[in-house]
Amino acid sequence: MKKRIIIKKSISISKQLSEPSRYTFMGVKGMHPVALLLALSLSACSDSGSNFVSDDVAPDNVLLSESDVTGGVQPSAPEVEPLAEISTPIEPPVTVSSNEPEVVISEVPVVNPPAINVVEEQIAEPPVLEEPAVEAPPAVTTVEAEVAPPVPVAEVSNPDNVVPSNGVDASAGDDDSPTFTETLSLVGPFVKDESRSAGPPSVPQGLTPLLASHNWVEFSWAPSADDQSVEEYEVFRDGVSIFNVRGDTNNDLDYRHWITTSYTDCDYTRYGCTDNAPASGGQHVYTVTAIDNEGMRSAQSAPVSYTLPARQQSTPPDLSGFNLVFDEEFNGDSLDRSRWKTSLPWGPDQIINVEQQYFVNTFGANPPDYDPFVFTGETLQITGIPTPPELLSQANNQPYLSGVITTADHFEMTYGYVEMRARVAGGAGLLSTFFLFNQNFDGNQPEIDILEYIGDRPNKAFQTYHYYDSNRFRYASGEKHSSPTMEFDAGTNLSAGFHDYSVLWEPELVIWYIDGIEVQRIEGPRVSDEPMNIIAQLVLGSIWIGSPTGVSFPVTYEIDYIKAWQE
Repeated sequence: MKKRIIIKKSISISKQLSEPSRYTFMGVKGMHPVALLLALSLSACSDSGSNFVSDDVAPDNVLLSESDVTGGVQPSAPEVEPLAEISTPIEPPVTVSSNEPEVVISEVPVVNPPAINVVEEQIAEPPVLEEPAVEAPPAVTTVEAEVAPPVPVAEVSNPDNVVPSNGVDASAGDDDSPTFTETLSLVGPFVKDESRSAGPPSVPQGLTPLLASHNWVEFSWAPSADDQSVEEYEVFRDGVSIFNVRGDTNNDLDYRHWITTSYTDCDYTRYGCTDNAPASGGQHVYTVTAIDNEGMRSAQSAPVSYTLPARQQSTPPDLSGFNLVFDEEFNGDSLDRSRWKTSLPWGPDQIINVEQQYFVNTFGANPPDYDPFVFTGETLQITGIPTPPELLSQANNQPYLSGVITTADHFEMTYGYVEMRARVAGGAGLLSTFFLFNQNFDGNQPEIDILEYIGDRPNKAFQTYHYYDSNRFRYASGEKHSSPTMEFDAGTNLSAGFHDYSVLWEPELVIWYIDGIEVQRIEGPRVSDEPMNIIAQLVLGSIWIGSPTGVSFPVTYEIDYIKAWQE
């Protein structure tokens, strides 16, 4: 188990920022979650403003990103012995809209996982609760203020009576949480403490931002304690209630928020909350209140002020201090086996995201008689065609053939700058992707989607970040967290010519660029520090993009080069 201690950590994010942003945390790993509840704050100083035109709203009909739909591109984690609370093992992906198994949870005294409904389902209004007298509100703190030393919470005196995991560390002994608040949350959504006198729950503590972009922030808090049970947490922004986090809404994303005591304001991809989103690049004050099964409310948590990171009108990063560590020009007549594989880690026969193509593994044994990789002498063309009838049995009866390239087992990197110059495929039902991915399913299983281009949205490019946490109460892989599917309108048909797509990945920072102009950024401790591979693929048909229609075959995703630099 990796051990890491982060004490008042402050990292300068990028040489390109006019005013370095900063996050400060206090964290201890390996401590039992109920030993203490820590009030914790984090500072984030705003960067300079941006005049760049962008359309950061959910796609039409609130579509999810390709890897959002079923939990990232990976179909499942490797076999992991489940905890006693998990009664259903992790299943491999199948041709359905989710790669996560139906979960049956036994011996859970208070909550059971709900049935999974469609993510886009409208969230029902929370019930109106009584408002009895509450505890005196705590003193106001902000991330700009000095954080007081942690004080032991004497009221949590029964660590063996914890809901839902009965005091078991839900990380399965592999806590990879970068913040102490997340470690505390591994005991479940609340602590049942029968030694407490009747009354409202304890005040939520330790509001901690995990990730933030210019118009959304994901944060978590330590679970509250109650003599019976906590039923919900009410989240406030600038003194106004914006969401009630509950575990009984029959919505899987709500349940993930519930058991991890976390929330994303505003996850416009999944909740359609664009009319109530935080101000882009603005400063907002957040508090959380706990409400128990009798409707009694705690006082609001200490207010914490978050300044959302603003995008920069910047030129590409200064790479003068970087070394070129990967350089593929595709000038030959075939793929270099010492650099590339033509199959994803789970093989070509496992279908994810209800995709309709079969990735021909030209380096594998007895592949279908079709080579999707065409070399022009200067570029690589990944091509896709309808599957010929005589090849259907070899292609797992998938209706289309296509290709994927990955540096898995040959090249990986932690931090740096990655760039591809390419002409993406245009047309309905086509998806050109370029991303970084941890193919070994280690730790947080991170994924940085540098580019997702839907062929019938010619001016739009999508960017997303995914990771898994250490909460293995339901799944051996942990709970999946995804950023909103961020969207950039380039103002031109990107499939009409070659463009540069790149990402700068640093500690607690990811910046996306198109043609050298910053289009998105995220900051926070949940930015991965784990090595990732480079992948490019051409998807034909999926649950996100629909089936190919009105396109001329073969369809082509043409790549001029892929390069990577590191300091």
